[in-house]
Amino acid sequence: MAKPPNPELASRIVQLALAELADKPPEAVNMRSLAAKAGVSPTAIYYYFASKEALFERIKFETLGELEAAIGRVLEGAAGASGRDKLAALCRAFVAFSLSRPHLAELLMEELPPRLDLDEEAMERYYRIHDQARSLVEEALADGSMEGPRDPDLEASVGQAALWGLVAQFKATRVHPRFWNDIDPLVERFLELFLGGKGVSQ
Repeated sequence: MAKPPNPELASRIVQLALAELADKPPEAVNMRSLAAKAGVSPTAIYYYFASKEALFERIKFETLGELEAAIGRVLEGAAGASGRDKLAALCRAFVAFSLSRPHLAELLMEELPPRLDLDEEAMERYYRIHDQARSLVEEALADGSMEGPRDPDLEASVGQAALWGLVAQFKATRVHPRFWNDIDPLVERFLELFLGGKGVSQ
């Protein structure tokens, strides 16, 4: 009879991988090393996660939950603000999270899993923050704090891609040396260009 899975061990493997991702890029995380730290054989770890990609998919969802919670706290503090200022708050929260958890953010921004059987719930999770940004674009257009016409899905997609590119360039010190130690001027200038107009409430 097959041995039943141990949820506590699966959770421990995830936590060990998260601990490694605090210091290492995703490609440096090794399943054999994780197995040793978890006290199981190299083959046993695959009983819980069929591949490194499967483990990382689980971690992506946990990381998404953390990012969603961080954005939720920021937006709660921006209640009553314009849609434009809420969108700016979301962007700043995304940058702050990406810099505080750089390797997890790198993992999160990788391509979707290389399979075509993602169910509707999984797809909804992957795009939840995009959908939140899209809703804020719609709110900003409705309250007049952003000028239209604009395609909300396009704005949300371009905004996320541009912000991640900015974070990646900052981490790689590929921005001008003036900004190697301070990303804020870059973010604020992006927000002016992205949202339109001069200045955005902080």
